[in-house]
Amino acid sequence: MNFDAIILAGHSEKDSDLLIQEKVTRKAFLKLGDKMFIEHQIAAIKEIKGIRDIYVSGMSADMWKTDLPVIFDDFDGDIIDKLRYFKSTIYTEKDEPDYVLVISSDTPLTTTEKLERFIEKCRLTTDGELKALYYMCLIDKKDMVSKFPDSKRTYVHLKDVSWCSGDTLLAKPSIIDTHGEILEQVVRNRKAVFKALLIFSPITVIKLFFRRITMQGFNDVVNKYFFKTPNACLGIIADDPELGMDVDKVFQLDIVRKFYTKQKSEK
Repeated sequence: MNFDAIILAGHSEKDSDLLIQEKVTRKAFLKLGDKMFIEHQIAAIKEIKGIRDIYVSGMSADMWKTDLPVIFDDFDGDIIDKLRYFKSTIYTEKDEPDYVLVISSDTPLTTTEKLERFIEKCRLTTDGELKALYYMCLIDKKDMVSKFPDSKRTYVHLKDVSWCSGDTLLAKPSIIDTHGEILEQVVRNRKAVFKALLIFSPITVIKLFFRRITMQGFNDVVNKYFFKTPNACLGIIADDPELGMDVDKVFQLDIVRKFYTKQKSEK
């Protein structure tokens, strides 16, 4: 099984304060130790078993001169835009990989081992092999709070777990052809999802409100009413909160740097 990786390295106006303080043009260029965020990520990704190509998306080659094994593509947009773009352009000129691993450039604590654990967790969730169309990385609140107590994340509360979104996903490129529109609704507009659930299954909304639905139940409902395909889109509770420790604010950069420094000193 082979994988392509897409590192989301675009720019957003909301990053301005952070970038001005650190005197860089993109979060991908923020420093962690003696390397930039993106250098840490590429070092982790290129060692994953089955990795094929690594794309730096939202950045052109003239923005960063590097000898690392990456392909630059300056198309900008969110995750869904990227998947649609790659499916309609890049993968018309070359064979599609089995899956695309998408990672935000502002999660510098990513390592090969953590990414491979996430992929293995996806595999185990679907009977020991990768066959879902879209696996979303989610982080258990207790794990996030344990390692990053001051990260100030927003959580969804279910019966068996409270989770926040991670910044990694695993997707079959073909999901854009078969379920592209509904994927946009689920990923981009959660309010629309809950409104639709209220129409399709009001009992599910009640269960969500009173924390009476499990992670498995939530996955089942989303796939039944939206994707209409079993195990099309699955939320996966990752084992490593580092995959969800993104840097949007100055205080989060401080958290990541302190965590990294402590890890290095303990080795």
